[in-house]
Amino acid sequence: MFKSKYTIIGILLLILFSITNIFSIVYIEFNSVSLYELREHRVECGKLFDVLNNRIDFSANQNLSMNRDLCRQKSLVTLVSSITSIMFLSIVLFLIYVYIKNRKNVEDLSDLILILKKKNKKIL
Repeated sequence: MFKSKYTIIGILLLILFSITNIFSIVYIEFNSVSLYELREHRVECGKLFDVLNNRIDFSANQNLSMNRDLCRQKSLVTLVSSITSIMFLSIVLFLIYVYIKNRKNVEDLSDLILILKKKNKKIL
């Protein structure tokens, strides 16, 4: 049906990416539009756990101090989504592991069926 080794490796890689997402830096991106141009603004909030534990000096940067709540909200959403994806992928990994353990190896019987059909035709 599917290659079990590659499926398990793929799910483990997705879990690894979700774990690295927890230790990433949180950014807030804004787009501003004027009459002549479109600008992108990017504010670096800091590492996820530093933002959640208030270990960031928000007074150092004016853009950062104005967006303190957005930084906290974005870091909280990133943390919750990473934990949710890790839990979901762990459950899927467990279910696939149980399925692979309980799967019975079925042999291909097409050659045997062809031999039996030929013998039945010869008898008749």
